[in-house]
Amino acid sequence: MPGGSRTAPARGVANVRATRGRRSVRAERDSLALILDLVRSDRSGTRQEIERLSGLGRAVVADRLATLIRNGLVVEGELGASTGGRAPRQVRFGASAGHVLVASLGSTTLGVGLADLSGRLLVEHHEAGDIALGPERTLERVEALFDWVLEEHRAARDVWGIALSMPGPVEHSNGRLGSKPVLHVPGWQDCPIRERLSTRYGARVWIDSEVHLMALGELRAGRGVGRDDLLFVKVGTGISAGLCARGRVHRGAHGYAGDIGHVSVADDAKVICRCGNMGCLEAMAGGAAISREAQIGVAEGRSEYLAARTAAGGTITAADVGIGAQRGDAFCIELLSRAGGLIGATLATVVNAYDPSLIVVGGGVAQAGEILLAAMREALYRRSRSLAMQDLHIVRSEMGKTAGLVGAALAAVDELFAAEYVRNWIEQGSPVRRVEGGGTGPRDSAPVPQAVSA
Repeated sequence: MPGGSRTAPARGVANVRATRGRRSVRAERDSLALILDLVRSDRSGTRQEIERLSGLGRAVVADRLATLIRNGLVVEGELGASTGGRAPRQVRFGASAGHVLVASLGSTTLGVGLADLSGRLLVEHHEAGDIALGPERTLERVEALFDWVLEEHRAARDVWGIALSMPGPVEHSNGRLGSKPVLHVPGWQDCPIRERLSTRYGARVWIDSEVHLMALGELRAGRGVGRDDLLFVKVGTGISAGLCARGRVHRGAHGYAGDIGHVSVADDAKVICRCGNMGCLEAMAGGAAISREAQIGVAEGRSEYLAARTAAGGTITAADVGIGAQRGDAFCIELLSRAGGLIGATLATVVNAYDPSLIVVGGGVAQAGEILLAAMREALYRRSRSLAMQDLHIVRSEMGKTAGLVGAALAAVDELFAAEYVRNWIEQGSPVRRVEGGGTGPRDSAPVPQAVSA
């Protein structure tokens, strides 16, 4: 039909134009993401370097940089050194374009912080806490502290993301942090944490186990700086490990990697682990185990120091045992040496299997003194005869509780700027969901929470 012969080509032309338009949009997003990645990773510090490494033309680079600068993601700096022509203008990542809220929920402590988009902590606060109090009370406190942090740090712009660390295993269906988490912490399994915090702050929320995040913090900002691999061992109420390889945390197929606390180290039917098995490393050498053995020792009259501590009131903790060991109490020294030996013997198998160059030991019990670490080293060196031991170093964490907050910030930033995600928001300059009126919604003024000291 005459009409059909005219409309068919018209539709074809429209489809071609639409396809070209989509390709153009994708190409622009890809080039923006590429340039941002070059600047953010410090691989390119000038326009000329960006042109050379990206393969993009001068006009394209200039246009994309103008967009990134307008959105605050790239900042122009001073003129660089001239190599004969016009001095190049330095460019750097705009780390203050957005912020990340982080929290560490532990068995005995609660920590919160605010970080910029480089993962650097701007605000940090720690206080006593207990995740066993349940989701409602714990999250109410976290939200109160988040509001206080944002009120105190008025320079903070949009909250781009929130990352939480949990003391128990966090399951990820594909081993990726971005997948939906399943918590294996008693009382928290069905809590909609992500939905609750995302609704309140208008940002994406990520959750991971504390040992993985502490390992990442140590790798990039602690004792592991300059290395690509690291084994982080947390010795606290429980015992767990975080393995970093090729600069990334190895979470395993489901997120359970590093759960060494439930490796069987004894056949003692009298010691039942919280997992239901007997003789687990955690049940024999963790903080709760040390406290249990210390109380038995007091009952048997084996430690004058601990007996005096008991008479003063309160339950004996692993920290008390550490103080007693530092003061020369023979029984306290024996307890820490025994625990360190069991942990070191278990680590020997891990070292033989993964060949790390550095082991960093953190957690509350690890701060008990050199006796625990010395016993770990002795057992590890004695049990492992492989070539993996020849350049292995074992050190104590210098970051302490900060490692978990830094790791949470770094993990959130990694997710925000992951190639498959950054392309979704790069054109608008921010991943923050906007509300009518152009903002993210007003945030109520937050008074300082009662438990926060000045």
